[in-house]
Formats: sequence, C-alpha cells, structure tokens
Amino acid sequence: MTGLSLNLRGNFLFFAGSRVFSALILKRPNKQASSTAQQAGRTVISYLFFIAAGMGLMLLLQFLFWPGHGALSPRALPATARAGEPAAATKTSPWGQIEYMPIALDRPEAHFNQDLGHGERPVWIFRNHTEQQLTALLAALDLNGVARAQLGNRAHWEMLPDGIRLSPAPEVVLGLSTATRQRLYGLLGANPENVPQAMPFRFRRGGFDEWFADCGLPATKRDLARSLTYTQENSLCFADAATFSQVSTPEETKCLIKSLWRVPTFVMQLHLDAKTDRDALLKYWGALGPAHTYKPLLESMARVPDGSSLNIADLLPPFARLRLYTYPAPRDPKLRHQDCFWTAMNFFNPVPDDGFFNPEQTQRALREDYLRVRDGSKQFGDVLLLVGRDHQALHMCVHIADEVVFTKNGANPQQPWVLMKLPEMLDEYAPSRPYEIQVYRRKTPPPLSAVPQLSAVAGAL
Repeated sequence: MTGLSLNLRGNFLFFAGSRVFSALILKRPNKQASSTAQQAGRTVISYLFFIAAGMGLMLLLQFLFWPGHGALSPRALPATARAGEPAAATKTSPWGQIEYMPIALDRPEAHFNQDLGHGERPVWIFRNHTEQQLTALLAALDLNGVARAQLGNRAHWEMLPDGIRLSPAPEVVLGLSTATRQRLYGLLGANPENVPQAMPFRFRRGGFDEWFADCGLPATKRDLARSLTYTQENSLCFADAATFSQVSTPEETKCLIKSLWRVPTFVMQLHLDAKTDRDALLKYWGALGPAHTYKPLLESMARVPDGSSLNIADLLPPFARLRLYTYPAPRDPKLRHQDCFWTAMNFFNPVPDDGFFNPEQTQRALREDYLRVRDGSKQFGDVLLLVGRDHQALHMCVHIADEVVFTKNGANPQQPWVLMKLPEMLDEYAPSRPYEIQVYRRKTPPPLSAVPQLSAVAGAL
C-alpha cells in the first residue's frame, strides 16, 4: 500500500488506489515453489507493470476529480452569478460588503382618499400615421379575432390632423398577449399624449408578487393584474388601470392603485466582521468628512461575533438620513418645488438651501463648487446629472456606493426619497433617450455639521 499511497491526500483517491491494489492481489498467479528463475522474473516484471499502471490510474483520477482542483470537479458558482440575488460587493470594493433587502414602499393613506370610481375608456393616439400605415401596423400585430375586428373597423377611428385616435373596448385590451402589449405600448409610449404608456407604473423586473403582496385583491383580480403587465428592459410595467377599473369594483380599483403606487427600493446595509478592512471603509465613507467620526462605531461593530450590519442610512448626512423612505409633508407650502435638483444639491447641507429651487443657482454651484469627473469613477456624494437632447437637464441624484443612488424622482409630492440602483432609476427616463450621465464632485469637503456625528449615528441604532 505504501507505493500506491504516494501524494494521496483525499479519501476518494485512497479508496480508488486500494481497490486497484486489491484487484492486483486477486489476479496474482499462484506459482509453485519449484518455479524456475525465469518464471519468477516474469512475475516480478508483471507486478511492477501492474503497480505502475495502478499509480498512473490514481494520478489520472486525481487530475480529473480532485475536489475543487480536478479538471472535471464541480465548482460552486460565485454568489454574484446566482439568479435572483442582489449583487454583493466584493471584498476589494472600497465601500465594503453591501447587503440588500428589497422592499416595496407604500404611499401614505392620505394619498388615496379620493373616490376613484370607474375609469374612462382608454385612448390610443397614433401620431403621424395615415390610414394605410395604421392598417399595416395592426396587421403586423398578433391580435385575436375580437381585437382585430374592433381595431380594424374604421368606424371606430377618429381622424386627427396628423394622426388617428382609437378607443379600444375592454375586451380588446384584456385580450392582448404579453408580447403584443409590450410591442404596441412601446410604440404608443413614444408619444407623450399616451400618458399611461409613456409613463407606466414601474417596478423591478420579476417582482410582481412583491409589488402586489397583501394588496387586498381577490385571486382572480390579482391574476388579471398580472396578465396586464409587460416588461421594458429592467422594469415590470403596468399601463391599463383604466381598463381594470371598467371590469372591477371601486374598492378593487383602489386596491390596485395602492399597489401600483408602491415604490421599489431596498434597505442597504454594510456588513462588518473581523476581516473587514476598516481603514478602506473610512477612506471611502469619510472622504468628504472627518473619517475619525465613524471609526469607533465601525471597529466596535466589527468585533461582534459572526459580524454585524450597519444601515447605510446611518452614514448619510442629516439631510438625506432624515428624508430617506419618506414623502414630503403634505402641508409644506414648498413641497411642489422639492424636486431632484433641490434634493441633490442639498445632500450635504445642514439646512436646506431653497435657492436651489432656481435652476440658475444650481448651474452656478456646479460651475463654482464642483469639478466635472471624466474618468468614469464615482465616489460617495458625487452628483449625477442626466442630460438629454439640447443640453436639457432631465434628472439629478447622488451616488452612494455600488451603483446605488439617493434620489427623488420629480417634484410630485407622491414621490418619496429613496435608494435605487442606477440602471433601474434610468429606466424612469427611458422615453427621454438619448441622454448623457455627467458626474460632478465637490471641490472641498462639506461643513462639519453636514457629516453624521458618532453620537447621532449611535442614537439611531
């Protein structure tokens, strides 16, 4: 056994070698004591040959099947390759190891005190389409018999100076396949007049169950809502609230609207343990403030057995920390001016500067207080400006880490301050393409009062 055990380090290969050796013993010829020297020599050579063959076989097995190293050994997929899981930061990421907990943020009940009733019949406007062009478009769509007959009947067409308006019946909208709905609504959404398709309700792709969790809808109406969804890149979309209301009760419609108005976001946490590079974390999160402010808390949490997690909100400046996951106060006279630009420019301000209601002040601040970053890098606190056609400023948000931004998507009081992945946030502005993302970085650190102090952070835990 000694000769066959050379370089063996695993039970599997040791077992395989033992089986080979046992087989050799069983097959060994039974020679008489009176055998000639020549026969004995042939036997020795045979033994040596079989021993060498056994060793070669074990080396081959080791090469092919050694756990974790062999050419054919199964290997575990990295965590980032597992479908359906948020991508965690690698150990070398400057911001540390990030954990995500997706949530669907409800809107305040006060936003739904109006009588929704039954919606009006939906309207589709095909701008810059002649009768022949619309006929060809409908013919190219995969429509059922009812839809093709109703939409193709020109008696239902309203001719406009530069287009055609249709008002589809509920059975037409309900009968569209997912693929047809996606294609047709993509075309309709290119025209801002088709508001439901141009600005559909959006949620993270594949998140229907999360979107409609505990929504109060009966199973049949929940299935109906699911059948009316379609996808656009990273988003799951819904544009048929009017049709849903035509075949549902007012209470069911209210349940639908409350679910549709949920905002996709997540709780973002920084995992800390004994292996955490605290100096790297302090360099990233404290780049625009006194890093020593965070040091005692981070070192204390890293010593917790099996590690611990710190909510990223605790590392945000007071302006952002106090507003995250909230909606503007409904009685605030300035709420309709608190848009994305005001939000981003006040990120580090201890007291919000309402001068940023004025676009000219925002432009002046970007010129005087910020530097344009052109190397593609992003740091904590960088301002991201989305610029569309003719240099139009479309949106502004603040980079946090791992392609996550702090954003308020519009001045609408029904839009909260949330964290979003940058690709998902950009989906909100898909109709405004092409656009450019410009990155701006502060020239100097923010005032000390804008940086979370240790006492404030510890009190929030």
